[in-house]
Amino acid sequence: MTKTDATKTDTSPTAPGALPLIGHAGRLARDPLGFLEYLRTLGPVVRIRLGRTPVHVVSAPELVQRMLLAGNGVEFDKGGPFFDQASRIVGNGLSTALAGPHRPMRALLRPVFARQRLLHHTQRFHDCARELSAAWQPGQVVDAYTEMKRFAVAVLARTLFLAPEDRRAVDTVQRNVPTLLGALGTHMMVPGSSRLPTPENLRYARASRETREAIRTMIRRRMSDPTDHRDLLSALVPPDRSAPHTEQEVYDQVLTFFIAGTETMASLLSWTLTLLCDHPDACERLVAELDEVLGDRPVTHEDLPRLTHLKRVVNESLRLHPPGWLLSRVTLVDTELGGHRLPAGAGVLFSPYALHRDPRVFAAPDRFDPDRWTGPRVGRPQREAFIPFGAGARRCIGDTFAVAEAQVALAVILREWRVRPAPGSRPQALLRITMRPQGVRLILDRRPDRS
Repeated sequence: MTKTDATKTDTSPTAPGALPLIGHAGRLARDPLGFLEYLRTLGPVVRIRLGRTPVHVVSAPELVQRMLLAGNGVEFDKGGPFFDQASRIVGNGLSTALAGPHRPMRALLRPVFARQRLLHHTQRFHDCARELSAAWQPGQVVDAYTEMKRFAVAVLARTLFLAPEDRRAVDTVQRNVPTLLGALGTHMMVPGSSRLPTPENLRYARASRETREAIRTMIRRRMSDPTDHRDLLSALVPPDRSAPHTEQEVYDQVLTFFIAGTETMASLLSWTLTLLCDHPDACERLVAELDEVLGDRPVTHEDLPRLTHLKRVVNESLRLHPPGWLLSRVTLVDTELGGHRLPAGAGVLFSPYALHRDPRVFAAPDRFDPDRWTGPRVGRPQREAFIPFGAGARRCIGDTFAVAEAQVALAVILREWRVRPAPGSRPQALLRITMRPQGVRLILDRRPDRS
């Protein structure tokens, strides 16, 4: 250690208010978003206790970027209290795998999300959104999250799991995923709760068994299928068997993409519709842009770069309500972050939600303002702090896919329907592995020019 290093603080400051035995776990469970924003005010790196385990919370964008870019796989890796819980569900899927196995798996799956395939997927996004819209009736009241989940599941079945026999497994898994994520949320917030024989844990065990059986049946069927369906499963189980993986490895990847492809998309779309309901001027401006760019024809992939206000609306929704609201890492070696020394094996938390609402980076951070993503207003601090899909080598492999899917869905829905909140609708954030809205009930009114 150099003389300069030796003068640095050995530990980060500890947040006040820890209780015997549980530490800060109670505060994190009662008001996680408020607690994370409070920790941001205490400093760039703050230590808390979850039970008896010390964990460092990093709230400075530049330090998070160093973890995700320069330090990835060298000083920091996937792990820590929340990813350890998530891996109980998805094993070593792409989102939870350590840096070493992550690299070749990402390279294998990258062609599934290549731009040339996205051109074809855009038509499927449009078809799924049109089918959803066609099933609605004027004056109908819908639960936004449920409807957007239906759309996301349909997209998944037509883009990543294309064999006709896959649909039964898709339906079984999507039925059980909420139970799996609900129990995971409890396990994340209350260390040790997974070992208790609670009704929630019993439901979790049953859902886990059904999910495992459905996916493994699908995998075994593909192992004897000579057809290349040019989808996710064909990349994992190729007809020529040139890249063999164990059944468990394929299972982990499939479940990872089920969760990422449905829960996160349903969250993004339902939050965006909620925001547009609360800001009708922004919604009407968006509809005017759609009419100007598209006229009477359907949206295509080539239209998306021209729909600039639509892209800003999606960005602002992701800023205010990032589906991945809390993430964790573990230190691989003794290291330094923000002037504080962290020992090897230390758990590190960072919150995209708290980063996205930092008033030092985003003016009026709680305000819905799509124009904050316009040209000169977007500098390096905003780019560093905005991480709805992560950053660096661990950035979500499907980020471009997801944004295009959301844009197409919104374009179809908002050209056909005016959406407004139903009486008594009170959106609240339900915090699990994703942050999704609950209690969002919308009234559908067909636009006069579409009747």
